[in-house]
Amino acid sequence: MKSNLRLQAVAACLLVAAAGHMHAQSLQSIINIPDNIIESRWETDSEGNRSLNYFNNDYCDYHLFRAGDRPYTLKPGKNTVFTIRKDSNFDSQFKNPSTYWRCRGAFPKDFDIDTPYALPVKDGKETAWKTDRRERFKTMQFRMEEGDTVYVTRYGVACVTPDPRLLLVYHEDRTFAAYLTMEECFISPGETVFPGMAAGIAGPYGVAVSFFFLDENRFESQTRAQGYMYLHYIPAFSTSEGIVRPDEGKTYKAVTDDALVTREMTKREQKKYLKSKGGRKSHKEASAGAAESSIDISWLGDPVSEKDKAMISRILGHELEYYAGLGLDKDLKLPVYNFINKREAQTFLSEKFGRSVDVRNLSGLYLPREKVAVILGYDEKASEKNIGAICHEVSHHLIRAVAVGRIPVWLNEGHARYFDRCTADRKGRISHSLTDSEKGRIRSAFMIGEVNLPEFLDSMYKEFMHDQHTDDGVSYTLAHAVTTVLIDGGHRDLIYALLHMDKDERCSEKIDSLYPGGLSALEDDVRSLVS
Repeated sequence: MKSNLRLQAVAACLLVAAAGHMHAQSLQSIINIPDNIIESRWETDSEGNRSLNYFNNDYCDYHLFRAGDRPYTLKPGKNTVFTIRKDSNFDSQFKNPSTYWRCRGAFPKDFDIDTPYALPVKDGKETAWKTDRRERFKTMQFRMEEGDTVYVTRYGVACVTPDPRLLLVYHEDRTFAAYLTMEECFISPGETVFPGMAAGIAGPYGVAVSFFFLDENRFESQTRAQGYMYLHYIPAFSTSEGIVRPDEGKTYKAVTDDALVTREMTKREQKKYLKSKGGRKSHKEASAGAAESSIDISWLGDPVSEKDKAMISRILGHELEYYAGLGLDKDLKLPVYNFINKREAQTFLSEKFGRSVDVRNLSGLYLPREKVAVILGYDEKASEKNIGAICHEVSHHLIRAVAVGRIPVWLNEGHARYFDRCTADRKGRISHSLTDSEKGRIRSAFMIGEVNLPEFLDSMYKEFMHDQHTDDGVSYTLAHAVTTVLIDGGHRDLIYALLHMDKDERCSEKIDSLYPGGLSALEDDVRSLVS
């Protein structure tokens, strides 16, 4: 039904002039309301009653106020703000044009300035903060090295942001935390977060975090705004000195214990969190974790055959069980865009995500910032190839859900290759093996002295891909072999440790200290696998 609303938006969230130096990850950009996030329309129900419904497509509340009317809190989802009963002669003021404002958030509920927060660094690490002078309103810039992992400071839900590197968390008491200047964000909108959870990767200036709420005192009779509508504050943080409101410039050591992490969780969340601690689980515990987690794939683009979907589902069940043993205990979502024609896929990547990608030699790719998978050259007559490509990209999504910080490139690609080579029979039994050609390639690499295992394990993405393209695919093949030794050998504690390394730790040293017999024993086991 065509809406007869002709409301005139005068201001959305901010009623101030542009705030000085603006950059892509500014506080103002994260507060501004995303396009089309709030929709309104008149709807008629089965009984003939007409209602004005507002649809909030975000994960936080929004405040709506109209000139001459009372304010409304728009919760996520559908909100009915006015109903005209059938046969009623009442003339609704909503039918007429009006000035209105919308802004993120709602007035605080049970706000307590002494609520404890976690520092955005790893438990036991030290940091200090200074005022971020690039922002007009109080923002704490925490001292971190570029590439360090940024951690969530308080339990809440992630909201929609204009930039995938930004994180905006809405807390139970209707306060916000905005995480700025990150190089990469690990959290998706709608995801529940908690203190100590990896949020992203720090940029060149560390991480800047601003804590704020919609200030009721900035409104006249709750309907008319007076300038900027938010109040920013400095929380109390959990440190080795206790729960303190930190002095600017002073160094504090983070204390992110179980009491702080679980403080605002539901009982079910507390149980799942405590159960997942310690990394490795028994087979029984891992199976239980897989039953509590899931991955919901949205199939987009060209259709994927039901036969392929059924096989993918069997393999993903096995994969979820594996990742549950590494701490996966949440429900994930993943859009999978499928293309038969690679040229169409290339155009799509350019127009949809602004990515210029040479797709000629690719069967699929995963976009970590957008958290989507794209399948290229899907062939209805080649089920094995299709299933492998899809399972490969899904594995990249799953491993990121359990890792903290950067994932070693060989471990990331090794897991993806491991699971794309899995097959399932009709009873759901999973089998996996390296192909004869892969084994032969690694034997040849060892024969000519092409393998320097410590250098390979510590290689960065550019080095890894250079060897892949110039040395007959050796990088992916060797990564597959090493990962197979670790997975099939039951070295889950070691894999967990590799997915939770600090920035200054090296894979080769970690493996040498944790693998039975050290690096030389791992190399012997790889040789034995391919012999």
